[in-house]
Amino acid sequence: MQNIQKRIAECELEYEEILESSLASNEEIQELASYFSLPLPQELINFYTTIGGIESDEIFRISSAENLIRYMKQRETFSHNSTGIIDMIIAFWANDRPELQKYKFLTQEETQKINASFQCIGWITSEEDIDESGEYIIFDKNGNFANLYCHQDNIKAATDQLLEFLKSGLPERTLENVLEELFERAEGNLSRWD
Repeated sequence: MQNIQKRIAECELEYEEILESSLASNEEIQELASYFSLPLPQELINFYTTIGGIESDEIFRISSAENLIRYMKQRETFSHNSTGIIDMIIAFWANDRPELQKYKFLTQEETQKINASFQCIGWITSEEDIDESGEYIIFDKNGNFANLYCHQDNIKAATDQLLEFLKSGLPERTLENVLEELFERAEGNLSRWD
């Protein structure tokens, strides 16, 4: 995670202020784990205890354990309130994604399988379409991580990708690798506006 800590420092200096994030305690890790349908990968636990989270006003929303617990508690009364990727996409758009909530692209059974198989820990947005898309960080039962792009005008592309992941599984990637790629993308998106 040293590369990610370096990236956070560079990001703060160059293009986006990262909000201060508290490191997770063992108690917070245990409480957070109760919100996930899969065991937390050791790499993710290390992220929460050594980095905390990567949160900013505009681009990054990879919450600390403390903030993710708070966020999940706020969503307890919602019908789509899990850390599964479909529910987190719905949450990203203020609990208003009728094509997912009314099963337009996925059946209810497919939605449940996808939510159970792929847990979401946060997202980034891009400067060019900040209110229209997110790139979500997900993990599976094998502790593999991936990023999933979802644009509001083409949600079907994201659901099709998730159906593929159900068949093939996530590629073997680490959280650090996925975060490195997302930092590159965030920096690239912002550099266009300099």
